[in-house]
Amino acid sequence: MLETAALLLALSVGTNPAPAAPVDSQTAVVDTVNQFTEDLVPYVAPVVEPDPVPETPSKPTETKPTKPVETKPWVNPYGQTLGTCTTKFARSNTNRNTNIQLATKACNGYVLQPGATFSFNTVVGQRTKARGYKEAGVYVNGQTDTGVGGGICQVSSTLFNAALESNMTIVARRAHSLPVSYLPRGRDATVSWGGPEFKFKNPYDFPVMIGTYYDKGGALTMSILGPADAKIAKPSIKVTQKNGVYTLTRTVNGKVNYTTTSSYGSH
Repeated sequence: MLETAALLLALSVGTNPAPAAPVDSQTAVVDTVNQFTEDLVPYVAPVVEPDPVPETPSKPTETKPTKPVETKPWVNPYGQTLGTCTTKFARSNTNRNTNIQLATKACNGYVLQPGATFSFNTVVGQRTKARGYKEAGVYVNGQTDTGVGGGICQVSSTLFNAALESNMTIVARRAHSLPVSYLPRGRDATVSWGGPEFKFKNPYDFPVMIGTYYDKGGALTMSILGPADAKIAKPSIKVTQKNGVYTLTRTVNGKVNYTTTSSYGSH
C-alpha cells in the first residue's frame, strides 16, 4: 500500500507545471497597443479637386488671303535697235580696213548711262602703230594724204548717223573738208586725235549700248541699242543744199531738235 501511494505522489509532481511568475498588467497592455499601432497607416485627408471650368470655344483665326507677288517679265535691256546705219568699204584696201576694224571693235558693247556723253576719241583712243593702226588715206585741209589710222572717220560717220536715228543729243560734230564716198553729203563726221571730235549724249532715262558689226565682205554697221520695251519717237532727217552749204535738219514730233551744216571742197 505504501509503495502504491508513493508512486502516485511522484507522478503528480512531474506532470504539474511550476507556478508562473506574477505578470505586470500595465506593461502587458502597453506592449499590446504598440504592436497594434505599428501596423496602422497614418491618415491622410483626401485632396478635393475643383470642378473643371468649361473651356470657352475660341474663335477661328481668320486667314487673310495674301496678294500674289507681282513679278515683271524680264525685258532685254538692249533688245531694241533705236537707230542704225550701214556703210560700204572696199575690201582691197587692207590697211584702211584694219583701221576700221580696230575702231569698230573699240566701240562695240560700249554702254552709255542716262545723261552721259560719248566721246569718240576717248573711247577709241589714240591711233598709233603700237596699237595696230596702219598708214592709210586721210583728208588734211582739203587735200588727200596718208596717216596712221586713216579710214576711221568711216566709223565715226556711220555712228553719227545711228545717233541721229536714235535721237541722241549731238554734242560735237564736224564735216570733212572733202566729200566722202560712203555717205551722202551733210551726213559725215570727221575725227582726228587732238583735232575734230565726235560726241553725243544719251537723253533717255535708260542706258543705251553701241552695237557694231564689221563684215569682211565690205560692210560696216553701227547701231544704238536700248530696252526691248522702250518707246521712242522716230525722227525725220533731211539734208538741204543752198549755195554749196548742206544743212542737215532732224525733226521729232514736228519740232526741229538738231541742225548742222557742212561745206566741202573739191577733189
